[in-house]
Amino acid sequence: MRIGIDATTIYTARPTGLGIYSINIINELAKLHDDLIVWTVDDSSLQLDPVRIRKVMRPFHFLGNHLFQLRPFWVEYVLPKLMAREKVDVLYTTIPNGLMRSPVPHVVTVHDLIPLTFPADAPRSVRWNFRHRLPAILGNAQKIIAVSRHTKQDVIEHYRLPPDKIHVVGEGYALDHFRPDVDLAVLVKYGLQPKKYVLYVGNSSARKNVLHLIKAFGRVKDLVPHRLVLAGSKYPHERRALVDEISRTGLADRVLLLDYVPYSELPALYAGADLFAFLSLYEGFGLPVLEAMACGTPVLTSSTTSLPEVAADAGLLADPLSIEDIAGKLQSVLLDPKKKEQAAAAGLARCRLFRWSSAAREIYGILQGVAGA
Repeated sequence: MRIGIDATTIYTARPTGLGIYSINIINELAKLHDDLIVWTVDDSSLQLDPVRIRKVMRPFHFLGNHLFQLRPFWVEYVLPKLMAREKVDVLYTTIPNGLMRSPVPHVVTVHDLIPLTFPADAPRSVRWNFRHRLPAILGNAQKIIAVSRHTKQDVIEHYRLPPDKIHVVGEGYALDHFRPDVDLAVLVKYGLQPKKYVLYVGNSSARKNVLHLIKAFGRVKDLVPHRLVLAGSKYPHERRALVDEISRTGLADRVLLLDYVPYSELPALYAGADLFAFLSLYEGFGLPVLEAMACGTPVLTSSTTSLPEVAADAGLLADPLSIEDIAGKLQSVLLDPKKKEQAAAAGLARCRLFRWSSAAREIYGILQGVAGA
């Protein structure tokens, strides 16, 4: 069985979200099966035999983060020819951007339906893809992988698909990377002291609810000695909104805005935090919650969408729409050493249930099944 993998979502050496998922799943699949053909833009993080990698769309690499706009055209008009040339038996697409009519059995992973549920967070071309191409892609795919039960339910409701066609396979984390080890050199680089800050990692779109986190932190600022660290890429208008809210809340000297933090430094940032706060309004999975737990850091997250699935009883849950609830939970954990210790221990136990290797084994079994059928 030759497996073809469309991994064109990996288009930078600084991957986030979908790129991290694709890299880890492909690296683990390569340990299970040696007859893979992977189409990607950037292969710097892939750990498989180079003869299995096909670098594509290279003339358009200059588009950077806007390369996604070309992906549907490449998939529909170029990929089928490449699949025929490579004689693949089954196609796996790591994101919901597959072929509307695949010439071989097709498996697609759906991470979330954010372009439908939070359209302001998605470019127009992506919204169009989810509304007009994805119904045909999912309808014709042999199997669909959803990264959470919540995402599965979203797919069923929005696209009227039979539940038995959709398999829930959770995400994982890099065991050898995310560990409860505080690297003081990294903290010094960012001017931080261990266990003296609350951390958020992610972008600053409205869906991530960062403004509510700032407002809630403002309510407890006089009760705790901590700083609030907001790490992740920010568009100029998002940064302005954050700065304005920080100023209004009187937190100019208590909030640190960091842009993209290198993957190599993320574990130190997680492990050094006294609390990880992730109050998103909607997530398909919520990988940062898992990463923070693996670093031994207590987690406060939302009581909505997929996040309770990931955190379970190991996480402290708050209503992301209630500034009062968020502030109350911040205060209750930051001022209670025993609660922090219990939450950290529970998180370390919880994260052990999620492995990229386990996810890849499940996906491999699904691919074998559709190829055999």
